[in-house]
Amino acid sequence: MRSHCAMILTLFTLLGILLPGAPAGAAPGIEPISETAATEIPAVSFGPGEKMVYKIGYGLVNAGEGVLELIGTTEYQGHLCYHVQSRANSNRFFSSIYKVRDKVVSYFDVHTLYSRYFYKRLREGDYKKTVEISFDHEAELARYADGNVYETVRGVQDVLSAFYYVRIQDLGEGDVFELPAHSSRKTYNLKVYVRGKETVKVEAGTFDCYRVEPIMQGEGLFKHEGKLTLFVTDDQYRVPVLIKTKVPVGSIDVELKEYHPGRPLNPKP
Repeated sequence: MRSHCAMILTLFTLLGILLPGAPAGAAPGIEPISETAATEIPAVSFGPGEKMVYKIGYGLVNAGEGVLELIGTTEYQGHLCYHVQSRANSNRFFSSIYKVRDKVVSYFDVHTLYSRYFYKRLREGDYKKTVEISFDHEAELARYADGNVYETVRGVQDVLSAFYYVRIQDLGEGDVFELPAHSSRKTYNLKVYVRGKETVKVEAGTFDCYRVEPIMQGEGLFKHEGKLTLFVTDDQYRVPVLIKTKVPVGSIDVELKEYHPGRPLNPKP
């Protein structure tokens, strides 16, 4: 019961909860930004104040709401970082069956866009879990708050910062790219396919979108194509307006309700 409901209610921790797979080596397809060369802030279309509000539906049932927000910037271990937070809450009806109050935080470097810090607090029914990770890119290590340390790769993303890293890519129909992502004490290659373009209508409006499918290399939920599909706007903002996934007991749709643009530190032309 817990695993199914976690998939239903947890918007931007879908990857983090369900990422079994093969460990990654180097990840071809996206050239990491050199830390020594990154002295300027890359031009991006997101910035402090950006907020996305989503409706989470399980079949015909409105199960709750998810919010993804770029709160601002913060200093972490000498690095200026974007501070991003996602929250997923079940609504009153669904909470009577299975209450969810999840929170995920990511600090990712404003210069390199590497993840520096990740925090996940899950409160799902009787299930409780807290994860805290600090990423050391120079040593290629992921340091957990419980004292465990795991090897990773330079330029690794957490499951939240990866969404923002994908958003800065130049997308085109038929494109394929990869990036390293760390979750559940392992690092994986996340392969992203740009399948085509579609017009998508959601509560927030009607948008021309790219249809994007992330697929894990290795065993696991995202090994096979079509398990998870994201529709991101075909504009400079690359906003995910619809996320669709199939689960053993039905399907989940995550639909954009509201979008509030932020104030980019270095606006993209």
